[in-house]
Amino acid sequence: MSFHPDRRQHRRYPLRLAIRLHRGNEGLDAAILNASANGCLLLSSAPLEPGEVLEASIPELLIPRTKLHIMRCQATPSGYMVAACFDAAMLDESSLAMLVEEQHGASRPPRWLN
Repeated sequence: MSFHPDRRQHRRYPLRLAIRLHRGNEGLDAAILNASANGCLLLSSAPLEPGEVLEASIPELLIPRTKLHIMRCQATPSGYMVAACFDAAMLDESSLAMLVEEQHGASRPPRWLN
């Protein structure tokens, strides 16, 4: 039996954020489905090529353009699932955890104390 350790260096957090991709003069909109400090999983309406390097910005977080490396792209019925990594860490783990809490905390039912 072989063991395949998880290659990820950072924990993934489920997020829903808009991301703007820049391919030369062309702008593409996509959605972040989950993110870590140095990468993300995107849903894009356009296919992206593994090995391609784009610039990306996350307007909601006021994060300026940074390089985004496309690792893989797979067609799905709802668009293209794209795994990508950033040139530099975009957010630290505590900031990502707070974003998740903000996004998911409001939709959670209240906890009642006994």
